Amino acid sequence: MLQGLIKGELKMSKTLNRYLDLCIKCGACSKFCPSGIDVVEIVALAKAEYFKKHKIEKFKTSILKLLLNGLYFINSHLPKRKSKKFAKKVIYFGGCGGTSLGSENSVIKILNSMNIEVITPEFECCGFPFYVKGDMDSFLEYADKFYNILDKYDSYDVVTNCATCEKTLKSYAKLGKYKTVNIKNVFEYIRENQLKLELKKTTKVTYHKPCNLENFNDVEWILANTKNLRYVEMQDFDKCCGLDGLTNFKERKIMSHLFKEKHNNIVESGAKTVLTSCLACKITLQLFSGGKYKVQDFIEFLAKNAK
Repeated sequence: MLQGLIKGELKMSKTLNRYLDLCIKCGACSKFCPSGIDVVEIVALAKAEYFKKHKIEKFKTSILKLLLNGLYFINSHLPKRKSKKFAKKVIYFGGCGGTSLGSENSVIKILNSMNIEVITPEFECCGFPFYVKGDMDSFLEYADKFYNILDKYDSYDVVTNCATCEKTLKSYAKLGKYKTVNIKNVFEYIRENQLKLELKKTTKVTYHKPCNLENFNDVEWILANTKNLRYVEMQDFDKCCGLDGLTNFKERKIMSHLFKEKHNNIVESGAKTVLTSCLACKITLQLFSGGKYKVQDFIEFLAKNAK
């Protein structure tokens, strides 16, 4: 369909846009593609063409931007944990909910235990929600904001605990107008420093791997080397939570099947605690938990429950 669109044999329409929206942006097809074609990027560029011509799409992302601005306002007025000072310094990017949901304080606690100082500028969203909806102007706006803040500091590494933020920040360099920055997930620091944590009490957990998480080996190492942590791998632990489907109310039947399948896999694992590393996944999984389990960010869980 997209080839037909490029050749001019098809015109962008509501019907074609509907098929684009059926893509949940998980990237699973790219992982199986021998050529490594980034299908999500292709779909996003096609969505951008639809976005330009339909005012309703601009209205939707304007509402999203208002919600994110409100969250940013809340974040900027919440008390922050002060990081201890060390020779090694990193800059923390918390994304949409880093401060308001407690991730920032958790990251500071974990990295300080490894003698790493954490600098916490007031970043906003990484822009990924706008990218997948085709609002490229807003996506670039958030990228500009990121670099404008980053330029105020010396050349420190950037750390995050959100898989989607990590992948998005790394993608900025591909746009051709931004410098390459060393972006890492906090999991990488834990494994590099061989930090073996111990929970206050034995806890059975399962883990949902976000689609955008690129360093699952680091997560596996932590799961295996944290004392008193009983990890049970759920079936299809790396299958998409279906978040993008939440915006496609016309496809309720398809999406409800996706959510139900993930929910059942969690319940069958027998774990009452589900760990993940993406704010969007956390919200989605908790929304459809039915009170049968609690979903937590992995780093927040470790910071709260480790000795």
